[in-house]
Amino acid sequence: MDMRVFINIFFLLIMITSIGFSGILVANSQVYATQAIWRDYKNMKDLIKAIKNGDKDDDNMDWHKFKNSAVYKNEDKNVRDCIDFANKVGEKLGDYEVVRCFKNANYFSEKYSSDKGNQNQSDVKQQQDDKQIQNQSDVSQTNPESQGDNSGNNCDSSYPDVCITTNSAKLTCLDIPYRNFKVLAPDPHEFDSDGDSIGCES
Repeated sequence: MDMRVFINIFFLLIMITSIGFSGILVANSQVYATQAIWRDYKNMKDLIKAIKNGDKDDDNMDWHKFKNSAVYKNEDKNVRDCIDFANKVGEKLGDYEVVRCFKNANYFSEKYSSDKGNQNQSDVKQQQDDKQIQNQSDVSQTNPESQGDNSGNNCDSSYPDVCITTNSAKLTCLDIPYRNFKVLAPDPHEFDSDGDSIGCES
C-alpha cells in the first residue's frame, strides 16, 4: 500500500473519531446544563421565580450537586431542612418540591406529621392557590358524564379524568388543582413522574 494512502486513511480515522468524541462531549454538556437548573442563579428566590415562570424545569434534580450549590448553601436553614426532608421522603427531588419548601419551610414536615387533623394556615393558603389556578382557562375538570371521553372539549387524551387543554403551555403539578388522576402515554406535561399512571400524587 502506498504510504500516502495509508496516511490519508489514518488522518480520516482520526478526524471521524474526533468528530464523534466532540458530539459526545456536547451532548453530555447539554444534559448537565438541563439538570443543573440552579447554575445560572446565586439565590433561591431567583431560581424559584424561574421555575414558576416555566423557564426552568427538572423533576429529577441531582441532589448531591444541588446540595453543594451556592443557591442551596445561601438559603435559610429551615428551607434547606425542608428540601433535605423532601429528598429523603421521595426517591428523587423535583423542582416543585423546592418551590414548596421556599414558600413554606414546614410544608413536608406538616404533610407527613402524625397530626393530620389540624388544618393550618398554609393548607388554607394552598387551597386558595388551588382555587385560583382552577379558574385558569386552560385547565378545567371534565364533566362526570364525559369522563374518559374528553376529546370534544379539546382536552388532552393523556389525562382522561381531568381536562388539560391540548394547547396548554408546559404545566407542573403546582399549576393545576388536581391530584391522583389517571395518566396515559405520552404524558406531555410529565405529571406522572414515577411512571405508575397516576398524576400529581399527593
